[in-house]
Amino acid sequence: METKESATLEGLPLVLPPHLTANFEKVDSQLREFYGTSPGVPALVRFWVACSTASRIRKEFELAVLDIKKSNPTPNEEGHFDEDSL
Repeated sequence: METKESATLEGLPLVLPPHLTANFEKVDSQLREFYGTSPGVPALVRFWVACSTASRIRKEFELAVLDIKKSNPTPNEEGHFDEDSL
């Protein structure tokens, strides 16, 4: 599989296939167009990973891999329930 970006997480190489790297390249291009600068694709990938939450990762896994469609309330980005979720 051809890859454009790779990183290491505690000895585990992380590889993005081209179809996923393309999303970050698009954002990089948009930032350069709108603001004249961008931190670059590798920095955008790190930023995206850093902004994720445990509850968001779990939710995406349940939806994509386990095909679980929750009908019950879901916690907010911090993993807590509030009045809006009830």
